[in-house]
Parts: sequence; structure tokens; C-alpha cells
Amino acid sequence: MYKYRVTKYNPSFRDDERLYLKEDWTAISDIGKTFDGEKLTAESYKKTEDSYIKAIHLIMDYLRVPYLTIMDVRQSSSFEMFQEIIKKYQKLYSEEMLKYYLNVKNNDKLTKENVNVYCRLLLREDIGSRVFYPRRMKVYIGYDYLMSIHTSRPLDPIIPLIEEIGLYVEDFSK
Repeated sequence: MYKYRVTKYNPSFRDDERLYLKEDWTAISDIGKTFDGEKLTAESYKKTEDSYIKAIHLIMDYLRVPYLTIMDVRQSSSFEMFQEIIKKYQKLYSEEMLKYYLNVKNNDKLTKENVNVYCRLLLREDIGSRVFYPRRMKVYIGYDYLMSIHTSRPLDPIIPLIEEIGLYVEDFSK
């Protein structure tokens, strides 16, 4: 498998031990806070989130992956608590996202259309799970807006496309 880190974090700000040295936002809860002299707005947050989703779509298209399977689904809290937590960010949560949170289960198949909704829940740390297409693609989305992708083929031909949408690609295959 080829292994990549695909994130908003510029690798030139990492030290020799791969620690990120620049202060940056890491979660939806950072909306309204200031980083590097700029206030994180809901709009700029969503723009970055959109970039992650576009990257996943680009990779799915390149690898000809028709859907992704989810396993080991973990919700961050009860639905009632989830609704309370997201009140502050209500305009960023659609009815479809609320339904997904409530009804998602192991072995669900994510088409390109519902990858959008599900991966937003992962990026927002509302849900955790394994996301994959057997022997072709694995998507790991963890805390602090970290995403890694493992693929059956090198992504070299589409790395420039991913970088055009504002993300950085670091190859860990070697």
C-alpha cells in the first residue's frame, strides 16, 4: 500500500521530529478563535472541510472506487448530547447529517454523495470509524484535522490536483 498524509498543514512548518510548529486550528470548536492573526470563521472552516471532501472524491475517482465501506462505528455521544453540543454550530449541520449520526451502522456503503456527509462527521470528531474499499483505498480521519490515505496505486498523477485545492500531500510509502 502507498501511504499519504493529506492535510491543511504545510509540512515546511514541521521540525525534525515531524511536530507541527505553527499555531493553527484543529477542530470545529475553534471557530471564532484567532490563529496567526486571522479569526477562524464558519465560512473559512467549511471551505477547508470542503477541500478534504474534494480530495477524497479525487482519490476515489482516480482509483475507480464506487463507494467506501464503514466499520467499527463509534459515536462521540448520545444523540441528545450531540444535539446539545452542536447548537453553537447549527448552521453547519444539515438534517441529513443529523440522520446519519443517528442511523449510521457498520457495513454501510458510502457513495460519493454521502461520503460528503459522513466525512464531515469524522472531521468534526462526531463519529469515528474505519473507512475503506477493500484492497484499493483506506481513509483515516483522526483528531486535529489529520487525514491519511492508503492506496493500492501511487497518487503521483493527482497530487497536483489535491494541492490546487489547498491541501498538502506527504508521501510515507518510502
